Amino acid sequence: MTTYIILFVAQFCFVATKAFQQLNVLHHKPVWVFWTSGVMSVFECGVYGAVTFKAYEVVQGGDVLYFMLLAIPLWLGGALGSIMSMAIHRRIRDGRR
Repeated sequence: MTTYIILFVAQFCFVATKAFQQLNVLHHKPVWVFWTSGVMSVFECGVYGAVTFKAYEVVQGGDVLYFMLLAIPLWLGGALGSIMSMAIHRRIRDGRR
């Protein structure tokens, strides 16, 4: 269960920063692009690490169904991360508090 929670959080943060990065490029914010790339790399390692760990468990005799269920936290984390990133970027860009 811990793997799924870690995966959800890592995917949420990775996709949020990825969406934020896309908005930075669209609005030509090169300094923000630089720092967002660094944050993205950390969360991307978390996503790949969690999936690799679960894949190793399946190879060692774990249940394939649990491995296939990794799509759920990836899906929910990604969707919610994108939506949150859009809201945060708008507030920062427009200077709203």
